[in-house]
Amino acid sequence: MPALFSPLRKNLRHIFSFLFLSIIVLFIYFQNKTSQSTITPISFDYFSWKQKELKNIQVIKYSFKKNETLLQVLMKNYEIPSYLSYKLAESFKKVLPLNKIKPGDQLKLVFEHKALKQLIFSPSPEKNYIFTLTPFGIALWIKKIPTYTFLDKVEGEIKTNLYASILENKIDPELGLELADIFSWDINFFVDIRPGDKYRFIYEKIYIDGKFLRYGRILAAQFLNKGKLFEAYYFKTPDGRIEYYDAEGRPLRKAFLKSPLRYKRISSHFSYHRLHPILGIIRPHLGIDYAAPIGTPVEAVADGKIIYMGWKGDYGKFIKIRHTHRYVSTYGHLSRFAKGLKVGSRVKQGQVIGYVGSTGLATGPHLDFRFLVDNKFVDYLKFKSPPVKPLPPKYLNTFKKQMNYLRCLLEKSFDYAMLKSDVISH
Repeated sequence: MPALFSPLRKNLRHIFSFLFLSIIVLFIYFQNKTSQSTITPISFDYFSWKQKELKNIQVIKYSFKKNETLLQVLMKNYEIPSYLSYKLAESFKKVLPLNKIKPGDQLKLVFEHKALKQLIFSPSPEKNYIFTLTPFGIALWIKKIPTYTFLDKVEGEIKTNLYASILENKIDPELGLELADIFSWDINFFVDIRPGDKYRFIYEKIYIDGKFLRYGRILAAQFLNKGKLFEAYYFKTPDGRIEYYDAEGRPLRKAFLKSPLRYKRISSHFSYHRLHPILGIIRPHLGIDYAAPIGTPVEAVADGKIIYMGWKGDYGKFIKIRHTHRYVSTYGHLSRFAKGLKVGSRVKQGQVIGYVGSTGLATGPHLDFRFLVDNKFVDYLKFKSPPVKPLPPKYLNTFKKQMNYLRCLLEKSFDYAMLKSDVISH
């Protein structure tokens, strides 16, 4: 009999265990439900919290003044601790030299709970340098703001001079100066211009956030001077060389400028028999006198090295530049020299080297300009400047494609055209 009831006893044991566990589970469930019913839910108003946080954020905008440094602004104007100011300056130097800060550059300081959290430097509307203070150091983010480029065209006719025509046609004077610079190796805009000369050019207008930002490059231009048509087309090679070329791909730029300054008139030409205005005797004048007001900038006619700079007798303040083993140019009667130059300095074509004066033996303000080829003085007005390096043949087909597109735009009317980046090189 005992063996007969043993399975029954095992089953009863399992049943009792199951019932016991079920009672415990039910007890815990009802206990939790009762306790939860007594909890009051907490509501979180995110927008109110955000508004309170924003009240603790202060944004200050600052414009740099002349000769002002980043450290001065941080430490003196806003009392940023010196150790943090120097750290920010070190981070700044990694992307932009501190001496490149110009008057008018924008600085934005973001404070949170009166502690500096972010520094935003804006050298232009197109780019922001953002320095963020984090527990791990200063993080830098460069934010580029997209711009949109449109093309526009203007044309005009000369009545008296180019500048007057530019103003009459409501063209920005800077574009007029750029136009003159493009053709300056072939046209002297002070003596070669005639009434009836015509010009037209296509240029870029750059916009940001739907607002006009600035003018870009002149991409194509035509100038009809004394019945002769001059053309110029912008082109940038893949290796970064930028030039203006004529329709055949020949560079407009020459090795030497047409003249060393934007002068009013030539007061004395190259001559072997000239009556000296002060000495009253006949003697050679192996140069050209360009009459111009005192202070008119004088430019180097080509790249070169200064081999003399100082006072030179009748020539007064004088500069002599060697350009190659064959060519030398001299500049006399200067009122002063450009800053930073000395004997041995290398200068670039078009760089200002001094200013018109009347030092030495001179009757009035002018530049005495002389030019030597193989150590012999020559008449610079008759000198034919050698061209610069031509466009490599491998780029000629790409240039022709771009030139034909721009020439078509020059010859037809349009209001605005978007810049075609697949056609025009950048």
